[in-house]
Amino acid sequence: MQNLNLNITNMKRTLLNVSAGIAMMILPGTLMAQRYLSEVFPNVTVTSNVQYGENISIFPPPTPASIPLLMDIYEPDGDVLQDRPLIIFMHTGSYLPRYINGTPTGSRQGSATVEICKQFARRGYVVANMDYRVGWNPAGSNVDIRRGTLLNAIYRSIQDAKACVRFFKKDAATTDTYKIDPNAVILGGQGTGGYIAVNYASLDDPAEITLPKFISGTTDATYGFVAGQSYVNQALLGDFDGFGGIPQLNNPNNSVGYDNTIHFAFNMGGALGDSTWLEPGDVPTVAMHVIGDPFAPFDVGIVFVPGNPPQSVVDVIGSKSIIRLANQYGNNDCFISAGFTDAYTQAANLNNSGYDGLYGFATTPQVQSGPWEWFDSLTVVTGAAAVGGNGTQIYANALLTNPDMSKTKALAYIDTVMNYLNPRIVYCLGLSTGINSIETADALISVSPNPASDVINVDLSSINNKIKTIGLYDISGRKVKEVSVTESRKYTINRGSINSGSYFVRIELENGKKKKKI
Repeated sequence: MQNLNLNITNMKRTLLNVSAGIAMMILPGTLMAQRYLSEVFPNVTVTSNVQYGENISIFPPPTPASIPLLMDIYEPDGDVLQDRPLIIFMHTGSYLPRYINGTPTGSRQGSATVEICKQFARRGYVVANMDYRVGWNPAGSNVDIRRGTLLNAIYRSIQDAKACVRFFKKDAATTDTYKIDPNAVILGGQGTGGYIAVNYASLDDPAEITLPKFISGTTDATYGFVAGQSYVNQALLGDFDGFGGIPQLNNPNNSVGYDNTIHFAFNMGGALGDSTWLEPGDVPTVAMHVIGDPFAPFDVGIVFVPGNPPQSVVDVIGSKSIIRLANQYGNNDCFISAGFTDAYTQAANLNNSGYDGLYGFATTPQVQSGPWEWFDSLTVVTGAAAVGGNGTQIYANALLTNPDMSKTKALAYIDTVMNYLNPRIVYCLGLSTGINSIETADALISVSPNPASDVINVDLSSINNKIKTIGLYDISGRKVKEVSVTESRKYTINRGSINSGSYFVRIELENGKKKKKI
């Protein structure tokens, strides 16, 4: 794993130095504040199969049908922040289900996808592990079928991602179930999910889908292609936001009335449809990409879709050109101005031609894809058999582009991604890495002694309300102790093994919350 430049042990050690440096840069004097930069929450709560919308899918063929659009939501367990940044993360899969696409990946339950979502949540983000509609014809008899059906699949997935963003904006404005900050929405993904993220961030003008390479050369009634017209027919599919179209192909009723603005994007191994789509004013973007990726070009080239043999689809720009243009247009000034010099930035700078925001992985052997993925042969064989696939062959093919695949290798790459990406998110969005601004201290809570040594005495006699929970939290918002509520209004918390530092007592009442720093 050349140019990871850090083994796993050194990565963990370096993380402390990187995070501490960022904490000093953003919140002077708060060296303990590591939220978003390190895993301050030991546990994650996962809510599965939350429906964020409903739309028309062409898969499985032959007849388009309405399907629920689902996601799993990951939240830091015991968190007390009321407005938390949201990461919407999208899995890979070449727009076909796992195994049917000829690979072991392509599901929101994939090992790497779940691990990445958990790591973000343990850092304090709310994370939506989002499914999107799939379906295209990679085995089409001509380039029009392959290119046109793939572009339509990308278009539908962007509509789905926008519906997901609106779902959370609506929730924030109404029930506030997930306690997200609607002004801190980050969109990212791996492989195909990376394509969705960067195209979402840039594709906003109907003229951008009428470039010559997006115009059909043939008429094909099966796919609705007309020679001389764009592969993507907005009159049928609806606009970029998912509104309009015809009922047989698009449902425009997903969280209508809420905006789908995002504030940051990141890409792990994806590509953008055309360089002209990127413009000044697009959101800050970070990209991580294997230099020798055989499917999505690192710089510019042809997209090849995994298969036997891989199929060529369309010329695109990869991560290097995406970040080069984003930097040129000033879109990434927010983190370039930070002047990062940590170990991860230094390692990235060896292979990014000076384009901050780009981490190019130089691997051995050079031709590799998705080194952050891992999978086991038994799961692949049994899973593929369930859908009529040859799991043994799928597993062997996957090793051709991830030859030394292992969980250890994957976690090392994910660790690098996290420690390169998160400081830039924090800096651009101005995220507070501590708890200092969450709630004001409450005069009705008496805490003594303060500073405390062995015990903490909490007197709530002045609170005229039913008490539900009493907890002790560190400055990152992580719960370190909880007290059983009794009829008494006075409590003693034994320090036990709690480390020295700043904490606060937080009391949840029937109609609100109160806190006191100690």
